[in-house]
Amino acid sequence: MPVKYPEGPPEYGESIGAPGIGEEIPPGMGMNVYAPVARSYLDFTTSIGKGSGVFFGLMFQLPKWGFDRWKVDEWIEISPVFQQYYQLTIAQKQQMESQIKQGLASVASAFSDFDLVAHDFRTYKTFLEYFTMIEKGKEMTKLGKKEEGQTLKNRGEQTLRAIFIDQVDVHTGEGIALKLIAPRWPTIIADFMKLDDKDLDAAKIAKKLGVSEAEGVVLKTKNVLYLSWVSDFTEVVKRRFTNLSQLYNARLNSITEYKKMVKPLLARYKMITEGLSREEDRKFLRRLSFWRPDAQAISTEFVRIWAWKPFGISDKYKSTRESFDKITAVEAGFTKDEVKWLKRPKEQGGMGEDWNGIVSGLPAEPSIDSIVRVIAERVEKEYKVKLTPKDLIDARQLLLNRFETSARGWSSYETWVWSPYYAFCDIPITRPVVRLPNGQEFENFFIDDLVVGVNTQNVIIGRCLELVAREKDMENYIKQMLGEMGVSGESLEEFSKIYEWKTEEEAKKEKEEEEEAKEKKQRLQKILTGKAGPFLAAHKTLSNVGLDVGFIRAVGPYEFAYRDIYTKMYIRDVASIYRGIIYYLKSNFGVPGIPSFI
Repeated sequence: MPVKYPEGPPEYGESIGAPGIGEEIPPGMGMNVYAPVARSYLDFTTSIGKGSGVFFGLMFQLPKWGFDRWKVDEWIEISPVFQQYYQLTIAQKQQMESQIKQGLASVASAFSDFDLVAHDFRTYKTFLEYFTMIEKGKEMTKLGKKEEGQTLKNRGEQTLRAIFIDQVDVHTGEGIALKLIAPRWPTIIADFMKLDDKDLDAAKIAKKLGVSEAEGVVLKTKNVLYLSWVSDFTEVVKRRFTNLSQLYNARLNSITEYKKMVKPLLARYKMITEGLSREEDRKFLRRLSFWRPDAQAISTEFVRIWAWKPFGISDKYKSTRESFDKITAVEAGFTKDEVKWLKRPKEQGGMGEDWNGIVSGLPAEPSIDSIVRVIAERVEKEYKVKLTPKDLIDARQLLLNRFETSARGWSSYETWVWSPYYAFCDIPITRPVVRLPNGQEFENFFIDDLVVGVNTQNVIIGRCLELVAREKDMENYIKQMLGEMGVSGESLEEFSKIYEWKTEEEAKKEKEEEEEAKEKKQRLQKILTGKAGPFLAAHKTLSNVGLDVGFIRAVGPYEFAYRDIYTKMYIRDVASIYRGIIYYLKSNFGVPGIPSFI
């Protein structure tokens, strides 16, 4: 559901607030206005399929008129009585649920298999490290580093002898295993650990360690068995480690592939939004008197389309270009902290360490201004996502891509004029389809309301930011379902309230960050009210005594003479676009008196 955008500037004489405090945009800080004459409720009842054809035709036509168009909301609700359509849509969603469950089960099974292989892989990798330690110790001894080499060799051998005692010798039987005969010779295990690969004579062993000949014979026998085991075990470890390495990589790749298989299903499932799944849509369907899911074969589809393109105002002496191709990120409105964040490596979501802090310029700079910041806060709250400076870059880039393509002449559509003012179209389309008991079908295609207005560049960047947030919301949903990120939203907040496992340093740092964010918000509101307040107050005072001094309203980079410029000039361009869309729809639905659209 799209967020509520700041509107304004208001008509003079009305109360003027600031974004984040009131709902209006002060004159000169931006524009998000809709002319009453450019707003219509359209309703067409036609044969089945006609509405869909007109919808797709309009979607193909908008780019030909130079518009960028985006889908920002959609849902569908079908009565089970409408069996054929229900089976094609909702039943398929239920089938996808089953496929997703199987896919997630395969991922879980792959993880389980991987953990088993990973355990053996780590075990044999450790064994191999011990053998490598012994070989390296021998090499160091040959190179003259006798003390260091002997220490390293002893570390490896001591560990292997301990493994031999715990996992091999213990199974030789009662009265024979070293652990079991230790009560007779309490030091026999320690004595065994002191032997090396040259101790193969019982008498010499007894003399070397100062033990009885009987214990010497036992130690000699165990040492021979150990050396034989080590010789065979070395080859076994190398062979099994090679096989486990291959199996380890295969299991790891299988997890990745299973996830890839599930991701399209999750995305497709998420995109089929049922109308009764959201509170505002349930209210809408409940209030439709004709919607009888228990008795009538009826379906209702909804889609909201946004479309925009820049337009230039006719001005005899106005320059066609008043901004630079390249500017610094700070000049574009990014803070120094955000610029520092953007220099992170790309793997961490930044622009890369080699980024020079330069971005392409837009018609109005700074493009990331206070209005964009206010919209960003609302978008974060609505979609429960954390927007980063990189997301602001991506939102700007949605506009820059079209401007850059137009400048090079590569676009197959209408070239965009270099202007910070946009014609914005809000097209919410609802299409109920009804099948009567006698078998007849018809559909109703209505737009409530078709609105065309003027948005400044900062408001359009805010809308682009919402498109970026929708994409992040989809990716977060997929990652959450696949376990690639932690729990988010209200459940995470509740969890963090109950379980607070933070060090004193972490708590202090978190408190500092909260205070810094609060300070930043206060500074933003101060900028909004501080810049506009004195000018607007002076204008209001002078207007009360009959002095309408225009330059006092000049706050911000955009047009401030709203009453004069918008009503006399901007509305003409918007009205022509509005009439074109109305004409296209009525023409294609065959409204009497409207010739066919060519």
